[in-house]
Amino acid sequence: MELCACLASLKEQPAWILALSTVGFLSILKASVGTLLWLYVSFIRPGRNIAGYGSWAVVTGATDGIGRSIAFQLAGRGLGLVLVGRSPDKLRDVSAAIRDENPKARIETVLIDFAGDLVEGIARLKEAIKGMDVGILVNNAGMSYPYAKYFHEVDAELIKI
Repeated sequence: MELCACLASLKEQPAWILALSTVGFLSILKASVGTLLWLYVSFIRPGRNIAGYGSWAVVTGATDGIGRSIAFQLAGRGLGLVLVGRSPDKLRDVSAAIRDENPKARIETVLIDFAGDLVEGIARLKEAIKGMDVGILVNNAGMSYPYAKYFHEVDAELIKI
């Protein structure tokens, strides 16, 4: 009964009001679907099985900052790690810290200074990963300038290094 009354009152409305109402309803519907999709992707959808890519991950710049954090996350997900860094002491410290948190972690270390012995370092890395099922590369090694400046203000000679 109420539905019939509602439909009867809709028929009495001018066409432009019905058109505007339809556009408004479709806009609200689109925004609602977008919000629900965002909620699903952000909070509900299960994560990827990264072990499906391969059982080992290579992490360059793994001794500090972002590279170190990513190495901890990957070890926590059960991947074996090949940690690449330029400081043997820091590589040893990171390896020990990861093993403290994940006793079953498989960790190999490779010493490379990307600013120096690049050809020899890459050869050592190739030898270290030979035969491993490497599925993930986190290329995090970086180099900085001796002083803080915006990129467009850095001397051309420093950029070439």
